Amino acid sequence: MSLRPYRSLTCLAATLALALGTARAGVVVADFDGLALSPNSAQSGPFDPTVEIPGRWGPVEQGSFSSDGVDFINRGGAGYWEGFAYSNQTNTDVPGLASQFSVYAGEAHSGANFGVAYGYHDLEAIPLLGVEAFNPLNLVHLEGLPYFTLPEDAIIQGMYVTNTTYTALSLSLGDDFTGRPMGGVDGNIPDWFKVTAYGTDAYGNILTDASGGARFVDLFLGDNREGQRFIADEWLYMDLADLAGAQRLYFNVSSTLSGQWGLNAPGYFAVDDVTYTIGAAAVPEPTSLAMAGTAVLVAGLLARRRPRM
Repeated sequence: MSLRPYRSLTCLAATLALALGTARAGVVVADFDGLALSPNSAQSGPFDPTVEIPGRWGPVEQGSFSSDGVDFINRGGAGYWEGFAYSNQTNTDVPGLASQFSVYAGEAHSGANFGVAYGYHDLEAIPLLGVEAFNPLNLVHLEGLPYFTLPEDAIIQGMYVTNTTYTALSLSLGDDFTGRPMGGVDGNIPDWFKVTAYGTDAYGNILTDASGGARFVDLFLGDNREGQRFIADEWLYMDLADLAGAQRLYFNVSSTLSGQWGLNAPGYFAVDDVTYTIGAAAVPEPTSLAMAGTAVLVAGLLARRRPRM
């Protein structure tokens, strides 16, 4: 298995950004570029203010950061982080945890910065760890995943996703955790690696389909099943229109590269240009904006895969 994908993955043209602060309805793109970063660096938190919440392995500090109206969750404790971070690191050839914040595409989808997500809930139960099988209709399970929250009345459109370098090289080469490359040494095992999105509405209700199951969207970032043979090294568009109505979107990482202790593949993905629309009703009229401006002037996982900060 080569280090690059087996086929070329076509990237869709980037959606034109419209600043959130403009006084008209339209498309908004959260591109992470308004977040300050030194060259070749990343920020994984903690992002103040934080609150202590229960975590799978003990208490964690939870905070968030914002880009263009989207709030990205971040959790950390005892020298690790999970949820979302942001980065501008573009190394594509250094394997291992040192490349957890690097994007395998070699550049952001637009601008310089991009987001990095880490976190998952194992699809199968792990009795020895007291871990239940993932249930997307269980809000507690969803809240433990990486997620972001849209502004009120926003409608999600989609975002661009790709592999981190850590994940891509682990899938390509295998490592001490996976034990083998994706597809096996002979390339004939139907392995896959994917990101799955779920949503809840403004009242915290999980979005469901006609059968009562959780509504979801899949995007494969590695696939060795029949008719497929790739490990993504380009930005792929994840169309999230089927989750319209969600104010909060959750993301789980899963793979056939799993064992008795759960997921063995690095549970990361990179994200950029989260795109949503704001309806006219959600944007103040120019007169209201002027009045508001006047008022302001007057008023004055077990340590095996835990990413280290």
